[in-house]
Amino acid sequence: MGASFTGDLAWTTTSGPGLALKSETIDLAVSLELPLVIVDIQRGGPSTGLPTKTEQSDLTQAIFGRHGESPLPVIAASRPADCFECAIQAAEMAIKYRTPVILLSDGYIANSSEPWCVPDVEKLPDLSTSYATELNHTSADGVEEFWPYLRDPETLARPWAIPGTPGLEHRVGGIEKADGSGEISYDPDNHQRMTDLRAAKIDGVARSTRHSR
Repeated sequence: MGASFTGDLAWTTTSGPGLALKSETIDLAVSLELPLVIVDIQRGGPSTGLPTKTEQSDLTQAIFGRHGESPLPVIAASRPADCFECAIQAAEMAIKYRTPVILLSDGYIANSSEPWCVPDVEKLPDLSTSYATELNHTSADGVEEFWPYLRDPETLARPWAIPGTPGLEHRVGGIEKADGSGEISYDPDNHQRMTDLRAAKIDGVARSTRHSR
C-alpha cells in the first residue's frame, strides 16, 4: 500500500489465509483507488488446512471476500507460461484504472514449468504511467486547487499524485471520500455515487478486456 501511494506499482503474494487476513487492507486500496496487484497462490483450506497441497478454492473469496461494495478485477492463470501474460494484464489493469487486481494461481502452477518463448521486449505493453503534477480544479471562488478524485472520463481513474509534490497534498484513509475533492463525506448521496463509481470502473475493465481479445 505504501509503495503504491508513493508512485510504484506494488505487488504482493499470499495464499488463501493471507488473502482473508488482509481483506481490510485490500478494501483500503479499493477506497483509495490505488494500483496494486495481489497474487494468490491458492492452497487447501480452510484455515491452515493443507499448507503443502494445492486447491483452487479461493475464487469466491477473491470476487466477494470484502465488505461495503468494493469490487475489483480478478484474473486467473491457466498454466505456468500463462502467468507471464496474466501478470502483464494485471499490471495494465491496475495502472490504467487505479485499482487493486487479484491474480489467481495455485500450487501446481507455481511449482511447475513448461517450454516458453521469451517475447520481444520491445513489443511488450508499455507499463509506464503519468503522475499528477499540476492543480486540476478551480473552486467556486476562482482558487486553483488539486482534486485527488477528479476522474478520467473514460476509465474513471483518479490522478496519481506522488507525496511531496508541491500543491498536490491530499487526504488518504479509509473513511468515505467526497467525489472530486476527496474530503471526508458522510453524505448518503455521495456514498451512493462513490459506490456506483466503484462498480462502473470494474464494469469498464471487463468491457475493455472483452474488446481487446
